[in-house]
Order: sequence, then structure tokens, then C-alpha cells
Amino acid sequence: MLKKQRFATTLLALGLIAGLATGGTVAQAADPAPPAAKPAESQPTQQAAPTRKELPFPNSSEWTSATEREKLAYLLGVMNMAMIEYQLSGPNPKHRTTVAKIVKALDGMTLRQMLEKIDAYYKANPDKQQRPVFEVIWFELVAPKVNKG
Repeated sequence: MLKKQRFATTLLALGLIAGLATGGTVAQAADPAPPAAKPAESQPTQQAAPTRKELPFPNSSEWTSATEREKLAYLLGVMNMAMIEYQLSGPNPKHRTTVAKIVKALDGMTLRQMLEKIDAYYKANPDKQQRPVFEVIWFELVAPKVNKG
């Protein structure tokens, strides 16, 4: 069982490394396509390629307009990256990292609990709406537990 976990972790790590080694493309999203129109004889046969825009680091405006599922997906991605790094480096990493602190501070907290705390933070701090979500995670969820312990 342990060999399967190590194999899966190694395989995942190699995939991440390969993705980063190829130049680490910037996350982009295509603008949604307009609704399909009824075919007409006079319509041109060529359509312009959808324009791409860079995805921003989410702050309050992106966070509050996101669906619950999108918020949970973002948090799952953050936590997956932390857990992968933690599994690869262990509890006493060779190089300086914040990952062990994130993993320990958020241990036992569900994604939904994290989501609720982030929502509550933005609601309680209307003057800090430009603060990135990850900054809220670090300074409001992780740092207080790290500084306490």
C-alpha cells in the first residue's frame, strides 16, 4: 500500500515538474462564445478565434462573484499543492518553505470551513476588498495558528 502511495506521489510530482519545465504557461480563459445563431446564407463561414484573457489572482471581487463550487475548487487546488509539496519534502524540509505551516495550521479544517472564513473576512472588511484570497488564507487562517504555536 505504501509503495502505491509513493508511486502515485512520484508520478504526480513528475507530471507537475514536466508541466513547469515546459515553460509554465500562464492560466488563460477563453471568452464565452456567443449563442449560436440560426444558419443564414449571408453569414461568413469563418469565425474569429475567441480572445483569451489572463486569469487574475482572485481577490474579493472574483471571490464574491464565484459560485460555491468555484470557490471550493480554488481551495482544493491550493490545498492539493500544499499537500503534494509536504509529501515530497516531509515535515522537516531541506529548503525554507511555508508548506509545513500551511498543512499543520489547516489540519482538520474542511474546505467548506475555509470558504466560510474567507467569506466572513471579506464581509467584515469592506476596506480590504483588493486583498488576494491567498493572502487572506495565509494571514487570517494560517499565521494566527503558527504564531500561537
